[in-house]
Amino acid sequence: MGDIHGRLDLLDAALAAFPDRHIVLLGDYVDRGPDSAQVIARVRQLVESHRATALRGNHDQMLIDATLHGQGHALWEMNGGDTTTDSYYGDYAALLADAQWMDEHLLPHTTIGSTLYAHAMRPDPTGHDQDAHLWGRPDGETPFHPLPPGVTHSVHGHTVMRYGPVAHQLTDRTVAWFIDTGAVFFGTLTALDTATWTPATIQLPAPHPIRVTP
Repeated sequence: MGDIHGRLDLLDAALAAFPDRHIVLLGDYVDRGPDSAQVIARVRQLVESHRATALRGNHDQMLIDATLHGQGHALWEMNGGDTTTDSYYGDYAALLADAQWMDEHLLPHTTIGSTLYAHAMRPDPTGHDQDAHLWGRPDGETPFHPLPPGVTHSVHGHTVMRYGPVAHQLTDRTVAWFIDTGAVFFGTLTALDTATWTPATIQLPAPHPIRVTP
């Protein structure tokens, strides 16, 4: 499931559409949308009940860095951190508790069967590009790093695909899916059924017009 960005309504609608499926959440639960605190509460419930596997997005990492490590607070605020703070209604202790939970439980990436899941791009197996899975984009600047043996597909969010999910067929015969369809910008959340490689779209009105930025 693609980036949620504080859209609890879309997350709950998507969960209702797939009541009996295990969900892999690709990260970016917070910032820009109205309900970041409530989204994190729902994600915690899903992970703790083993209904979902939750990955770490770059916005989640910015929250963790700003609140727990005192790093990059201005960057986080510029990228929607103010809306996340507002959603806690002054309960900074609850924000810190959620940040600690996120730091301990959100995975950088994961592989299930023959599919690798990572927020932004495939992780660099050499470790040289340590941020590819959080910040990379399929724009030529970040390479499509090779997948482990036996893994044929990867699924990512992070880069908004305005006109629907995109599957890149690569020269090594693997496939990279990008399914962030702009929940907070356009009111569209995409879930990809990796058993059939069929995307499903949940559409609800956007809370207010927002300029698209990385």
